[in-house]
Amino acid sequence: MSPTSPAEIRYCEHAARVIRIEAPAITELLAAMAHLDKALAADPAQTTGHYTPQNRQHLVPDWIHGNADQIRARLDALTSRYPRPDT
Repeated sequence: MSPTSPAEIRYCEHAARVIRIEAPAITELLAAMAHLDKALAADPAQTTGHYTPQNRQHLVPDWIHGNADQIRARLDALTSRYPRPDT
């Protein structure tokens, strides 16, 4: 199974906590946030060295920033469709 498989995200240890959220996309994002929390605790140099061939490690920061920018843009587009409730 691919590490980015929706099934893996849906049935991972973190998704069990948020299974009753109405929007499946938001449920998957919450599960992914738990994985991001683990990534924040890791040393970037160690994870880059472990998962990336040495001659390609310089590509990792651009890849991370580029994908994060795409995620932000799509999340902003999603949330802009729903008015924020007045509190």
